[in-house]
Amino acid sequence: MELRYTLNDLNEAQRNAVCNLSQNCLVIAGAGSGKTRVLIQRILWLIEDNDYSPYSILAVTFTNKAAREIKTRLSNTLNIKIESMWVGTFHGICHRILRSNYQKALLPKNFQVIDSEDQIRIIKRIMKENEIENSQIQPKQVAWYINKKKDQSVRSNKTKDDDFITIQYNKIYKIYEDYCNNSGLVDFGEIILRTLELFQKNIETRKYYHNLFKTILIDEFQDTNTIQYDLVRILTSNDTSIFAVGDDDQSIYGWRGAKVENIEKLQKDYNGIKIFRLEQNYRSTGNILDAANSVILNNNSRMGKNLWTEGKSGDLIKIYSANDEIDEANFVVENIESLVQNNFKRDEISILYRSNAQSRVFEEKLISKGIPYKIYGGFRFFERSEIKDVIAYMRLAVNHNDDNSFERIINTPVRGIGEKTKATLRDFSKKEKISLFEAIPVALKNENIFTKKASESLNEFFKLINLIKDILSKEDLPFQINEIIKQTKIKSTYEKSKTEQSRSKLENLDELISAAQEFLNVDLDDNETVLDAFLTHTSLESGEGQGDEWDECVQLMTLHSSKGLEFPIVFLVGLEENLFPSRMSIEEDNLEEERRLCYVGITRARKNLYISYAQLRRQYGTENFCMPSRFLKEIPQEIVEEIGFNPRKFFDRGNLSNLDNIFEGESVIGKRVKHKKFGEGVVISSEGFESNTRVEVSFDNVGKKWLILAIANLEFM
Repeated sequence: MELRYTLNDLNEAQRNAVCNLSQNCLVIAGAGSGKTRVLIQRILWLIEDNDYSPYSILAVTFTNKAAREIKTRLSNTLNIKIESMWVGTFHGICHRILRSNYQKALLPKNFQVIDSEDQIRIIKRIMKENEIENSQIQPKQVAWYINKKKDQSVRSNKTKDDDFITIQYNKIYKIYEDYCNNSGLVDFGEIILRTLELFQKNIETRKYYHNLFKTILIDEFQDTNTIQYDLVRILTSNDTSIFAVGDDDQSIYGWRGAKVENIEKLQKDYNGIKIFRLEQNYRSTGNILDAANSVILNNNSRMGKNLWTEGKSGDLIKIYSANDEIDEANFVVENIESLVQNNFKRDEISILYRSNAQSRVFEEKLISKGIPYKIYGGFRFFERSEIKDVIAYMRLAVNHNDDNSFERIINTPVRGIGEKTKATLRDFSKKEKISLFEAIPVALKNENIFTKKASESLNEFFKLINLIKDILSKEDLPFQINEIIKQTKIKSTYEKSKTEQSRSKLENLDELISAAQEFLNVDLDDNETVLDAFLTHTSLESGEGQGDEWDECVQLMTLHSSKGLEFPIVFLVGLEENLFPSRMSIEEDNLEEERRLCYVGITRARKNLYISYAQLRRQYGTENFCMPSRFLKEIPQEIVEEIGFNPRKFFDRGNLSNLDNIFEGESVIGKRVKHKKFGEGVVISSEGFESNTRVEVSFDNVGKKWLILAIANLEFM
């Protein structure tokens, strides 16, 4: 095998990590330090210099995008079937294992993967059929509960719930579990849990994969949750090596189960693990890195590293003190206009915010200026309703027990089957203990159950699904999907409408056929057909953005969505106490994760970083004066340029000196004050201390307002 790769492009730290001979390694890779390159070069080095079989290497990523990137780079070097290599997400790898071991995993051969939308639809039906109606119990919350339990490897019969609501959640969990087992359905959480249980219960299967995988590489290790860590542990034997790459400073997904503690746990569970640090950054200017280093240095629980660059210091970080959120949006958008005029492309510019609700004012301003923008993370191709409809027809034709798909398409397109008919069919199905689809011919034998029109519509639908089943046994996948679109008349609804949305939906249906074309040469796993692979692909691809998000538009996104991305220009907005860091993080003493989120936001910028905060922000219908975020005070003053109307100079605490007598204990209650906007009033209450002192003022003309004393510029009369 002739490989075209070289280690010469690596720096010394990267080369030491790639070529080390230790059995187990932990690579702490800072933002922009080339971790993906290190991961790929490690794989190539094992194959070229250590005679590893490409198929004895397991590389686990967190997104399909990352898996595709690794496969693409490997395919440019290796002359083998890349698709046969074990490179993929936790869900993708586990699905592949389950397909090969479906009987041992107690699954039907043609089990189907359902996404989060399907899961919620099933939960809604279970709640309705079992008369579980409570305003405190929402299907999305139940889904969150079920997924959390599965991420903790807890089945419905092993929970220890002791309050009314969670007991109800678990009741639904049990019914949901039975339903999925009977229908041959597997949700995302089940994919990993079922695989873990397979290894726990089958020693021979576990030994097989121990012998198969000589080394396991894990990307973004700081994002692993409990069950993912347990899976890595059970997949490793004494002869298996671990190569984990991660950054504890970028662990920002604790709210969805990620355990930054797994980095420390790894060091305890794998004795003698060797640690490498990648600190040279190839992305950002020196000033941006200095800001990031200075902020994250305030966290106590971290491995420790210091990003640096051989590049220039670059421009100072501009911090804008806005009057309010409107002024903040004006500042951002006016600067974007100027940047575009100076030859920056719009898609090189990103606006990052802590909360989705912040986007509205920026969107309005961008629209008014005629600047194209996109909210990163919108609906993805396989999540679009018209695509899911076609997929549901295919799933039901393959698996007549798939009541979820049945419910989605029974009246799509509209065929005169209303809620009353569906409810009657559900009751009959439940009574006869058969699926909804199987219930149709049995129920139609009884002429008194449905109206004549409903009976005819149900019979036509039954024939249509059988026709699709016949179509799926012929020709190739693109032909099958094209015929299904024709036979179901899904296009007819959109062809009648001349709107842009309808045209877009028609184009999406045509694109689905093109997507199927790409599946004709896919490598299949044991016991898997092209159709199985395609249907699984449509589910596993859900939840990740695709290429059309990256048109030439300004990119708006939450800080959580920005991880893994980079932009020449970044506007980091809303740096205020109780917004970023959020009030909840302050109350729950979770500031370290908030600070890591700030670190992630800062390190998204390559060339220029603008940070802004508002002195006044309208929230929940009221105006509130805001304190600058504590994270701003953690940035060195010498790398910052403060701009804007009357910036607060938060680096200089001297601006509080005129209030020293108040901070030292003098009461302000009862004092008459004057404010430049609200006019005159009287202080009626006070809370907090020092720079966080808040006062409630009863103004003569505008009523009561809470103000932060340090920044409200009150004139005591």
